[in-house]
Amino acid sequence: MDDLSSPRKALERWLWHGLRGRPRVAPGEVEDANARLRSILASVSDCYFTLNGAYRITDLNEATVDWTGSDPNRILGACLWDLCSPDAECSLLIREGMERRCRIRREVMSGLRPGHWLDLQVRPATDGLSVFFTDVTERHAAAAALDELAGRVLILQDEERQRIAEELHDSTAQHLVAVGLNLMRLKQFVIPGEGQKVLDEAADAVDEAARELRVFTYLLHPPALENGGLAGTVRTFVDGFARRTGLDASVRMPERANDLPFDVQRSLLRIIQEALTNTHRHAAASRITIDLRVGANALKLRVLDDGCGLSGGVRKAAGRAALHGVGVTGMRARMLRFGGSLRFLSGARGTMVVANLPLGLRPAGGG
Repeated sequence: MDDLSSPRKALERWLWHGLRGRPRVAPGEVEDANARLRSILASVSDCYFTLNGAYRITDLNEATVDWTGSDPNRILGACLWDLCSPDAECSLLIREGMERRCRIRREVMSGLRPGHWLDLQVRPATDGLSVFFTDVTERHAAAAALDELAGRVLILQDEERQRIAEELHDSTAQHLVAVGLNLMRLKQFVIPGEGQKVLDEAADAVDEAARELRVFTYLLHPPALENGGLAGTVRTFVDGFARRTGLDASVRMPERANDLPFDVQRSLLRIIQEALTNTHRHAAASRITIDLRVGANALKLRVLDDGCGLSGGVRKAAGRAALHGVGVTGMRARMLRFGGSLRFLSGARGTMVVANLPLGLRPAGGG
């Protein structure tokens, strides 16, 4: 919504500078100015009304009449609290603007038409308050639908990861075990020295492939969050990751993390999971630290490794993977759902993933 009070303010300035200092003002001049003001406000497509200090409606434009669907004679002069509950979200904002004599703009629920969202702007006026608003219900509905879709995509991603992890464990891992056993049997035969060396290298390669497979199946499907809350789940998960990779890993996470909303806990776990995957694949790190700080109004998650940092090529590859619902964009989408942010700080001494999240907010779109 544009700053729709500017026409009124411009006219107020014109009246003030033009009329002050005059010993007498022609009666018709003020009336003409007021008529001009009403004409400007009537042409504004957004809704507008004014309140005096007693919260009575002293003026309104045609858009407000159309939006309320009420008789303008019923609205004009009425107390706002007779039309709208004083405890409604929009009423509290209006009262705040009146009492503090300050400009405020916020998206709030309507008290006059339940279920409608308003982009509401209040500005103090000489004799009360000017109120401008736009109905943004359709935009909120679209945002809610988009948020629901994004949440469903993330759930499907988790389900797909679980399926892939199970197939790798039940099928591919077993095939590698069979290959390793056959290589061991081959060693029992008399084979020239060079051939024995090739067999040893093949056996080592199979062992390495099996180890990598165990790591990736573990990263794809971490323990269920419901079993022990975020703090216990992350510690168990990171300990398992460290055993499988040989990395030195530490976790600093307060028990109060278990009191966070379940969807927030799950999103933080998935971000840690993705960060560990990136570290294992790209960073050549020897140490990784997961640090979560939970404050009264916000939390900060940091995942830091001492690897070589992410090269431009790796970042581009991560971006391409994100187009398919994984990687950096998937991590960022999890934070954006709750009004948070995600940053990557990469340099010669390692990479740090930083997630910031305000607490006490609904997911985007009210979902």
